[in-house]
Amino acid sequence: MRIAGCVLSIAVVLTSTNCLAMEFSRVRGCFGDVLKLSGDIRDGDFVRFRGYLAIERRVVGLDLDSRGGSLYEGFRIAMLAHQKQIASYVSGECDSACAFIFLASRKRYVAPNARIGVHSVSNLHGNEDSRTIRDTIKLARLSAKLRIPPSAIGRMVMTPPGKISYLNKEELASLKVMERNPFDRTARTATAESRSGSMCGAAPSKSASEEERPMRNAAGSKGS
Repeated sequence: MRIAGCVLSIAVVLTSTNCLAMEFSRVRGCFGDVLKLSGDIRDGDFVRFRGYLAIERRVVGLDLDSRGGSLYEGFRIAMLAHQKQIASYVSGECDSACAFIFLASRKRYVAPNARIGVHSVSNLHGNEDSRTIRDTIKLARLSAKLRIPPSAIGRMVMTPPGKISYLNKEELASLKVMERNPFDRTARTATAESRSGSMCGAAPSKSASEEERPMRNAAGSKGS
């Protein structure tokens, strides 16, 4: 499936306001590391992201906390994470370009009060024009190829750049989002092993309560 060529020509911004420069931090775990991405997605962040994946230790997940930023950089991060089958988790808020990284992930997790915000593509002035409308259509088609549900795609297309719309419980359930932190054990296991001075053992099996279950549809819930 040729996906990468669909949006690479986009040089506009899919962003929300009040962004901070993106910070990368790595949390070591016995069975793979978690890469925390927080702040605004800016030029050069894909190269930085790819550099973290080039390190010998495997990255098994992304912990996302961003209000958006460069669509071009976010798109490239999303496609590489998708290719590497890296799971994504949001504990707080993940909007715009960050939301695309989350939506493109093969496995998606959220905290109970997490928010995933979407809107259509804007130009460098934060407005919509004929070019950004075409780019929004391209992004919608790409999202469909990634098997993102039509309801989530429709919310992105119908929300103008100056506003933000949050996916509701039904839309998150259609994305098979799990409401839990899959990386919590990774951090706790690594910390315990470090304190004991022992090497990491075999991966623990899941208990019945820890089996992955998608979020249930919540009647009457709504997005912003």
